[in-house]
Amino acid sequence: VHADHPLAQLGENTPLGLPDLASHQQIVLTDPTPLSEGRAFGVLSPYTCRVNTQDAKLALIRAGLGWGRLPEWQIQDDLQTGRLVRVGVTDLGRNSQVEYEAYLAHRLDEPLGPVAQAFRQALMEQIA
Repeated sequence: VHADHPLAQLGENTPLGLPDLASHQQIVLTDPTPLSEGRAFGVLSPYTCRVNTQDAKLALIRAGLGWGRLPEWQIQDDLQTGRLVRVGVTDLGRNSQVEYEAYLAHRLDEPLGPVAQAFRQALMEQIA
């Protein structure tokens, strides 16, 4: 959230729960494809503003118009300068972070091609 947002004052040191979020607008990225039609992921507030790009979501959060989940790499500078504040939300997972796993599946009877080898190497470097 923006540093001046009311949730920033509530949640800098204390994890927030659903009652804390209920009256604050959540900025939510909408999938423009039918793949997730009728499904919501990580939507915790009854008040939402749906946007179709991650950049629009970031701009609205930077403007203080709501709260939302964003990748750490995208907001690292905002957190360091104090423009945005990380708030703990217990319903978003351990340490209020959502972690994803990636797998590289391939046939064991055929070697990886050059692109797949480079991709595997990049994944391994991210792990290390």
